[in-house]
Amino acid sequence: MENGLSSEGTRAGARPILHYFTWAFIVTALGLLLGAYLGWQMTGTVGGMLTIFFICTVLAVLEISLSFDNAIVNANKLKEMTPVWQRRFLTWGILIAVFGMRIVFPLLIVVVAAKIGPWEAVVLAAAQPEEYASIMHDAHLPIAAFGGTFLMMVGLSFFFDHEKDVHWVRWLE
Repeated sequence: MENGLSSEGTRAGARPILHYFTWAFIVTALGLLLGAYLGWQMTGTVGGMLTIFFICTVLAVLEISLSFDNAIVNANKLKEMTPVWQRRFLTWGILIAVFGMRIVFPLLIVVVAAKIGPWEAVVLAAAQPEEYASIMHDAHLPIAAFGGTFLMMVGLSFFFDHEKDVHWVRWLE
């Protein structure tokens, strides 16, 4: 026992660290298996199944790494908040990030781009995914311009913040 930790990486009487990730591992495995099943259903070939499984794996790694990055930023903000605001931030932040940006926002893009109602956009996404994808593809340029502008504003606000203590490129900042 070194530093109060057992050979399993736990403190006396504490749960193993991986225990906290059990459901995350289960959901990830189910999602990857569902992706492989979808690949098989769409192509009927092992190659097609493996291709879609690989795409799902890459997307899962990307999502996990971006979520980890966001978790670090959020943790820095959370430590300055009261417990009440921490709960609100986490609750509303998760709802907005998961449902707002991954479900509602793409549907709103289709609503605006196709000039249809929200319910028609939901029906279009469920019943005519090719048409939905075409509308999303046609809206790519304005979305990319908005995202690029937003990221540029975030970057510029970092580089030109005179009150910050950390400097990455001192001569530029």
